[in-house]
Amino acid sequence: MIKVWKKKGVLGIKKDILSSNKNKTSVFNSKDTLFDLDGDHTIELLVPKTVYPPREDTKLLLDCINSLNGPNGKALEIGCGTGIISIALAKKGWEVEAIDINPYAVISTKENIRRASVEDLVLVSEGGLGEEEFSIPEDTKLIVWNLPYLTPPKSDEQRLEWIEEASMSDLEGEGWGHLLAGYLELNRDKLDPELLVILLQRKYPESPSKIGHWANLGWSHRVMNSRWVFDEKLEVVAYWKPGLGVPPKKLDECDSTMDEAKKLPQKGWQRVTTRRQTRGRGRGGSTWISKNDDLLATWSTEKSLLNELDPGLLQVITGAKISQVIGQYCKWPNDIVNKEGVKIGGVLVEMDSESMNLRIGVGINQFNDTIGNLKIKGWREITHELRLEKLFPIIDAELSTLFEKHPLLEDKVDKNQIKSESWRSLSKLTSRGYTIETEKGSSRITKLNTNGELSVVSNNYEENINNVESIRWSF
Repeated sequence: MIKVWKKKGVLGIKKDILSSNKNKTSVFNSKDTLFDLDGDHTIELLVPKTVYPPREDTKLLLDCINSLNGPNGKALEIGCGTGIISIALAKKGWEVEAIDINPYAVISTKENIRRASVEDLVLVSEGGLGEEEFSIPEDTKLIVWNLPYLTPPKSDEQRLEWIEEASMSDLEGEGWGHLLAGYLELNRDKLDPELLVILLQRKYPESPSKIGHWANLGWSHRVMNSRWVFDEKLEVVAYWKPGLGVPPKKLDECDSTMDEAKKLPQKGWQRVTTRRQTRGRGRGGSTWISKNDDLLATWSTEKSLLNELDPGLLQVITGAKISQVIGQYCKWPNDIVNKEGVKIGGVLVEMDSESMNLRIGVGINQFNDTIGNLKIKGWREITHELRLEKLFPIIDAELSTLFEKHPLLEDKVDKNQIKSESWRSLSKLTSRGYTIETEKGSSRITKLNTNGELSVVSNNYEENINNVESIRWSF
């Protein structure tokens, strides 16, 4: 069981508060604070001394809550504090369960939802992650948590009162965000498939709660917003499981996962994998020769994605993400290679007039092998522990992060960010000394365009490259 800090007498303190006839202000040593709820409405909040007051991070999280589509049913807020986030959710029509380990926060939230006239939509109770009674209410569609991100004290001497220290400090080692991810994984069968988790977490200085941990567990993730607050960078991150309850179709053998993807329903996030394919396609109509237990998969998503992202850039960012996952390199436009430039895998984007979807095919060799006179390399040469059954969910989550639409989130593809990330990935290979030769001679790559083309300079002449057959890589 996860432990949280406790102190003898807290339940007695809670009882005294509830039964006292004294003026609330003197009992709580509290103050009333005006807070802007949505730009048009303010609310007067009761803020006891030991309860975290709404600050810049609260406003950052609130802005993201107000941007959600919906409402879509039940929501859970962990660490509700004054209750301002629960109030905002209730005002949007959510049925909210709000919890906090601080009994003063529970009393504060109850008073503040009364002031906001949302008592019928918010249920408040004492508790938190790690408590024996903690559970996710059935049919919960949304979990929100402004994660504690203070660095835990190095000694028994607290900087704040003990209850503040407990509710505002992250855990050493893994962090509260990691513990929540672990809890959700253990209880995955009980969760709503469309569950969205929104966490406010600290990016810099680096917090124990990291996006990478969720990604390694197969959770899609999208940074909704970020902000510098003095010398700390905070970000609000949304997490969900790829497919929203639609599992990948798994085959033992097929001609091509690209062809199998045409048979999938043309809605949502669809994907098909196989242990072996007999007629896999590569670039330019070539045949992709594969062995058992390579990663062979195709993702099918709505063609409307191309309204926001050029197919060429889509192909590059897919290769960039996968090469990052397996610790290798991306070579323009769609190859995944090792440090010697030997191909490990590739990406292919296809579409046709008969389908409403586009298809993203991925093939990656798992082991080193020889096929005829051709020596091939596999990802397990470097990442020995990254087995196929773990790799596919991670890649699925990374691609879902980029392209999948969640019903609660705005449909938004950040083309500039994708171009920047793709360029950084391509630059890793060129920084190792790789150059390209065009018909004009040795060329220097200067940038990646938003349509996925390379800009190169040769003998003071600049040109855009859109055909891989027109260049030759050299080291």
